[in-house]
Amino acid sequence: MRVAGSESVRPERKARPGKIASIAALAFLGYRVTAQVEPPTPSELIARAIAVRKAQDDRGWKYTYREDHSNAQLDTNGKTEPPVTRTYDHIMLEGSEYKKLVLIDGKPLDAKTQKKVDEDLERTRTERQKHHLLSVTRTVDVSDLDQLEKYFDNKVTGEETVLGRRTWRMESDPKPDYKMSDNKDREYLASRHTSWFDEQEGWRIKWRDLFVRDAKGFQPGSVIDWEMAPVGDAWLFDNIAFRVDMKIVLGIHGRGESHQHFYDYKRFTVDSTMTPE
Repeated sequence: MRVAGSESVRPERKARPGKIASIAALAFLGYRVTAQVEPPTPSELIARAIAVRKAQDDRGWKYTYREDHSNAQLDTNGKTEPPVTRTYDHIMLEGSEYKKLVLIDGKPLDAKTQKKVDEDLERTRTERQKHHLLSVTRTVDVSDLDQLEKYFDNKVTGEETVLGRRTWRMESDPKPDYKMSDNKDREYLASRHTSWFDEQEGWRIKWRDLFVRDAKGFQPGSVIDWEMAPVGDAWLFDNIAFRVDMKIVLGIHGRGESHQHFYDYKRFTVDSTMTPE
């Protein structure tokens, strides 16, 4: 019987556990579908990386920094001999970068070596003052961003966490039908590359050069890994690792490993004062 002015109340129905699980699964799947991001094209990744690099270069920032450079030869069994580590201070000398040896295997230089280092620094200072030369030491990158689309077939192969950051991975194979006209073409086409582009900031933060043909003494199978890291508002080199088979002279090969670690960056402002990062 229904009483006037009142409403009938139905008993609350409890959802079955199986139904709850199904709803949760559908919600999860729906989230995954909507959260998927279309991978950028190789051209888009390269263009963005070039743009952020150019923007940083345009600031004209200069840095002093320290480098630990370890070298080890491989014996006939492929095992590394005890490495030798040289530590350098990269300083500004007469407006340009200068690489100064300061330690060997973590120890101060002996008197003879220190004298030679000091003499070289003063000789370089005098030459730069006399000729006003800016002899900047540069590392050649055989897979430079500007050349990737010219020499390589590029393919984005997925996402990957590298150096603690979310990245897009891109594989680059030398174009098989590229007509080489000079030694520079041969050098670029001698290796294949893997690049990792930071999803958030666009920088290519890591790349690997794997030699598939000999070039500048590097034999097939030689590998170079390059890594960058954020330093304040900039991205700068952090590590470079070589595992190489080098043709030194006719019939003689040298096999070894080399690792360079860069740290303690300090930036110069326009008035040549250092701004710690």
